[in-house]
Amino acid sequence: MKNTQLNKYYLLPVTFLFIANIAFAQQDTLTIEKCITLALENNPQIKIAESNYELSSANLTLTRSTLFPQISFNTGWNRNGGNFFQGPTAREVTYENYSYGFQLQQLVFDFDKSYSRVSGTSDLKSASEQDLFSSKQTLILNTYIAYFTYLQADRINNVSLEALQQAQEHLRQAQSFYDVGKKPQFDVLKAKTDEANARVNLITSQNNIIVSRLQLENILNTKFGNNVHLKDNLEITKDTVGIQSALALAWENRPEFIGAKFRVDANKSFLTSAWTANLPSINLTGGYNWRTFSLNQNFLNSWNLGVTLSLPIFQGFALDAGVDQARANLKNAEATFDFIQLNINLDVQQQYTNLKLAVAKIEATKSLLSQAEETLKLAEGRYKEEVGSPIEITDALVTLLNAQILYIQALYDYQVSYVRLQKAIGILK
Repeated sequence: MKNTQLNKYYLLPVTFLFIANIAFAQQDTLTIEKCITLALENNPQIKIAESNYELSSANLTLTRSTLFPQISFNTGWNRNGGNFFQGPTAREVTYENYSYGFQLQQLVFDFDKSYSRVSGTSDLKSASEQDLFSSKQTLILNTYIAYFTYLQADRINNVSLEALQQAQEHLRQAQSFYDVGKKPQFDVLKAKTDEANARVNLITSQNNIIVSRLQLENILNTKFGNNVHLKDNLEITKDTVGIQSALALAWENRPEFIGAKFRVDANKSFLTSAWTANLPSINLTGGYNWRTFSLNQNFLNSWNLGVTLSLPIFQGFALDAGVDQARANLKNAEATFDFIQLNINLDVQQQYTNLKLAVAKIEATKSLLSQAEETLKLAEGRYKEEVGSPIEITDALVTLLNAQILYIQALYDYQVSYVRLQKAIGILK
């Protein structure tokens, strides 16, 4: 009885693991949305961009700290000894000094030098945030491309498999006709060549699936199981916008454009801060201290309060160099802003044109595919009626294979062109 109960306890975890393994072994279908989520969670590029944004946020806090009171606590012990004059005579004295206290310093006015620096650092933080958005959009775009590349490779593999099956069927027909003396041996040899070529194409397409799968796993930084499959969605199901609307959206949403504007504003503030460094600064200082010459005695308190004004007279031309440096950085930021404007304008127009071309290619290849399928049917019918040649079959098979691949590539080009246009106008999510 006791052994039976023990066996039940042992069987419980084994049964649980068995059920868990069955659940894990079930086929899992990955959607593009799930892939994007995995990429944003796992790809190191996003972590680099996030750390840069955190760094800019910390720099802003550090720069702002100069506007707040600077309070410090200090304590110390000193032992002093030597000859000291007391009246006309000197005598050797040794004594100790104990002290502790608080010191405060508060910036009162520096002609907005510190405020300009804070404003510039705040703009740099905003620019870094836009860099983070841009990195996410770039990663999402690469995820889309890798996802569609895998789907394209999978569809082409299915086409190659179908072409191999058609070539094998044609070989079977040619062999049967040859066996009964209705067709020459040339037909059999030609069919074997076609079958071998189809097999090579299938091997190539299978290798392309492996490569595209590895590329997608690399972007997602995730290893897929053997039972993971991607949801096929290469069809046209999306609407787009006009070119003028696309350009307007780009100026509103493109993170590179917004970030470049923030950097121009930041460098303007830094230039102001560099120039006002030549002007005086006014600080309020104060403190409260306690001192004694022996721990056996009471500590005597004292306080101090004052205002200091500092004016740089000569700093080895450092201030002039700082102004020149800030002016050069502003010039660079403005030129970068203009360059980004040009690139965005070109990018939007190119991606819009590519999308229109992709739509036209889909219609053209769809018609080509329909004609190729009809041609193959006619060639196969003629061969069965013993009036066609194997060359007609070969030409029809090759034409159909090329038409199927061109159609798949057109669908792939459309999907990639669509997400590239979304990236170009800054709304890719």
